[in-house]
Amino acid sequence: MAAFPLALVMGFLAGFIGAIPPGPLNVTCLRKSLQGEKRDAYRVALGGATVDTFICALIGLGLGWILEKVVTNPWVRGTLAVFLVGYGAKLLLVDARRDAERTDPETSRLQFTPRPADTREGFSRFPVLTGLLQGAANPALFVNWTLFISFLVGHRLFVPTAAGAGGFALGVGLGVFSWFVLLIELVERWRSRAGAWVSRSTIVAGVLLVVFGLFFTWRSFNIP
Repeated sequence: MAAFPLALVMGFLAGFIGAIPPGPLNVTCLRKSLQGEKRDAYRVALGGATVDTFICALIGLGLGWILEKVVTNPWVRGTLAVFLVGYGAKLLLVDARRDAERTDPETSRLQFTPRPADTREGFSRFPVLTGLLQGAANPALFVNWTLFISFLVGHRLFVPTAAGAGGFALGVGLGVFSWFVLLIELVERWRSRAGAWVSRSTIVAGVLLVVFGLFFTWRSFNIP
């Protein structure tokens, strides 16, 4: 069990740092936080962190070959990338119009309707599914984690046992989720100062997701 704590710490650091670069999940969490949908942002983050945890667990246990045939298939990667394009198009064509109807023309700010105190918010699985699909849409995710874990094993920083793989995968999931928690809380804290940019966040997020989706689609069919 001595390998578990070290693997947990390394996984946490790797997951936290690895989640920082801009990507679809960061864009979606930012947009939902700016729109006042904090709980949905957390659910998207949970879905994304779950993908990294699952991939790292299989690779750490030496079962990466199970995923390899699936995640390296260009049609699977292309389908996930097209999902990003479709989700971005939905933001541009549907959500942006809805936000325009809710915007105060005098202040250019979105008008949020508070939820009645006696209304209990149900758990929506769609944001979690969105996080899962957006996380899995990155065609380089499997390769990056495979190379990183191989590096750790080669330098004897990671022992590919059940305890080591479990600790590393758990640490990665916690690290990824922790980054998004930090991002969401920072946005929530400064959202009131964002001004008119809040009302434009849906359009910006839609454009970025379409761009990410098109890039991932091109990469899926042109880069092995």
